[in-house]
Amino acid sequence: MLPVLAPLLRVLRPPYRLHSVYERLLGTEVELQLVAHSRARAEAAESAALDELERLSAIFNRFDPGSELSRWLTQPGERSRLSPELLEVLALADGWRTVTHGAFHPGADALGGLWREAATHGQEPDPAGLTALVTQLQSAPWTLHGDGTATLHAAYPLGLNALAKGWIVDRMAELAWSLPDIQAVLINAGGDLRTLGGQGLAVTVADPLTPRDDAPPLTRVHVQNAALASSGGAHRHSHLIDPRNGQPVQDVPGVTVTAPNCATADALATALSVLGPEAGLALADATPGCAALMVTRDRKQHASQRWRSPS
Repeated sequence: MLPVLAPLLRVLRPPYRLHSVYERLLGTEVELQLVAHSRARAEAAESAALDELERLSAIFNRFDPGSELSRWLTQPGERSRLSPELLEVLALADGWRTVTHGAFHPGADALGGLWREAATHGQEPDPAGLTALVTQLQSAPWTLHGDGTATLHAAYPLGLNALAKGWIVDRMAELAWSLPDIQAVLINAGGDLRTLGGQGLAVTVADPLTPRDDAPPLTRVHVQNAALASSGGAHRHSHLIDPRNGQPVQDVPGVTVTAPNCATADALATALSVLGPEAGLALADATPGCAALMVTRDRKQHASQRWRSPS
């Protein structure tokens, strides 16, 4: 082949599109869509993204007693050296806990545990125990010392999933996107998604007030070189607990957020469900590059300034 023809043929050759779905990764279904100049490039990017998922799961999987997070949670009071990845997510959690005045809190998992245990006996949690745990949540759950070490203070269960899942999606997408000849990337983990390159996609926003899977969508939103995450929904909104008072979140059954990255979208969606429309939309407007649509129990839709539904 003449050397001058090779670049021309690469331009004329149609791109290869890879679409794969994996069950039970990150505790949910993970979808990968890749567009590349060739099948080999697409498969190499898919393999790299899945390897990154496996590596990061070994850090953040709280259901694996051998994960770094699980091992750290058994060492309260000790100054422990942690991986840069875990330190980064802990720092992000600190930031969201501060900016939301506690509406976002890794200790919400402990409150959820109290409610689930009480529900097995057909009752609500003991008020004294609930109040005591809410009081504990007002103190910082850990200290980051700035030298690669951290000290855990919390004596209650902690969860980072409301932030770590989106953060892992970001790492997968960015790694795949960084490889040669990749034209577009989509990583979708149970509705938390990140896109890079390409023309983006139109994402349907489900009606959070109906359990029907075949119900008409509430609206659609275009996501391009950005991320989307949702919180609530008819199937799962009751699991959200307000860390500031220990009570289930009931007024906002649905929140959808678009953001520059999935970690931000993930955390903001959870925080807005707790904060409610007024404070929540103010936070969305104050967070660069973010937009939000909130649905309240009375079926009203509340949109932030940057939210754009199709006309």
